[in-house]
Amino acid sequence: MMRTDILFSSPTIRFSCSQKEAILAWGNNMGARDVPTLYGLDKFQADALECVGDPTEKVRAASGNVFYMNSILEALARDYAHPDTWRKMHLYPEFTGGHVCEVWQASKWLVDASDAVLTPMARINGKDFYVNELAFCSDSSWFIPTRFFEVGGELWVKGHHATDSAVTLPFNSHCRQLLTFIVFRAG
Repeated sequence: MMRTDILFSSPTIRFSCSQKEAILAWGNNMGARDVPTLYGLDKFQADALECVGDPTEKVRAASGNVFYMNSILEALARDYAHPDTWRKMHLYPEFTGGHVCEVWQASKWLVDASDAVLTPMARINGKDFYVNELAFCSDSSWFIPTRFFEVGGELWVKGHHATDSAVTLPFNSHCRQLLTFIVFRAG
């Protein structure tokens, strides 16, 4: 059922109802097992959409044109939820020293993009560290990360050192520094 649904739902190959019926009849005539009916296939598609939800929204423009739009938030949520897809996602900008092969290596993401649009957290040894939140480093200093990025496969952080005082933890907002991420204490 699933394979037939995937075939008939292919975005690059469109099948009419009569073509679908012909393919299913051919499968039956060839002696294939468990060939679904067109009604059964339609019911399977409806049940699947009800179970997982339909990400496509029908939109009518002021001109009267009709188009369909998918929610980027739902698509990203599904990508993050799927383990195989999530492992292939590149979550941080990457510094390569001028050699750009991928979009996440460009200065647009590494330098020009606002800190607010980049990945807001990083995880080390099961502990989460967030941008603009105080982090305790392994050398007993305090640091406020503002952006995470990769250099040579290692996670680095850009932010501000904070100094200990009796009242507050002041920091120099004009002086940003770089640290390897491993200096954060995960405990």
